[in-house]
Amino acid sequence: MFARQHAQLHEIRLGLQQWRLSHQERLALRRLGREVARAGAAEREVLAPLVGEIAERERRADALTAEVRASLDADRADLRAVAVWVRPVVMLRGLSTRQVLRHRRSLERRALGPRLEALGQLAAGAGADARADREIAAVRGRLSAITAERERWGAPYGGRALPQWTIRAGAETRMFGRAVLLQLRAHLLPKAPAIAGLAVGWWIANTYTDSHLRSVARSLGIGSGGTRVVSSSTYETMSFWLPLLAAAMCAYLGERLGAYYRGEGPADT
Repeated sequence: MFARQHAQLHEIRLGLQQWRLSHQERLALRRLGREVARAGAAEREVLAPLVGEIAERERRADALTAEVRASLDADRADLRAVAVWVRPVVMLRGLSTRQVLRHRRSLERRALGPRLEALGQLAAGAGADARADREIAAVRGRLSAITAERERWGAPYGGRALPQWTIRAGAETRMFGRAVLLQLRAHLLPKAPAIAGLAVGWWIANTYTDSHLRSVARSLGIGSGGTRVVSSSTYETMSFWLPLLAAAMCAYLGERLGAYYRGEGPADT
């Protein structure tokens, strides 16, 4: 019994190592695919369709980046030309436009991953990049060694030390996890800037006031509101601009974080 439990723990550890190496292999294939795509015309005819599709998607992503910059330039020009009370409208228009453009750009870049991986898979071992070929061969060698070790540990138990139901349980757990992540992304992430703006607005309303009478009453525990007195113009400015800036900063950080985890590097302005 203890021997099987030891084998099960070892199989779990090997499975995690196998997953990590498979991820490294995919990244190496994508890097190789990117190098082949950047080289331009493919020597092998079978690579040409993928190279062309990748170039077209990168062209569309670059065009969207140019639109983002043009939108920012248009906002700057409009902010210099319009009245003060229209400037928030200009800013909101620009933020909304650029958010849509960045989303479309992220879709284009996200679609590049599987195509770069497929291109790298076709080009692996063909001498397109000797360093990448060595990296991929090393990862695949380690994967083969781990697979052989898993088979050796599972041989006394019919090929797997873990019960058969764990395969189904693992698949169902992954599906459930993806469903939870999709719901969180659909319901929480798009609303995060609004939540940040509401939180800052609540903090301002409960920290500052433009009335000395309300400040004194609040200090005595009567009523609601803040205790720090500021001028009416300052209070109105804070109440409008600080929640807006908090929402914009939250959206900006979310875009940067998403670009980082997608492996796109720093997002363009």
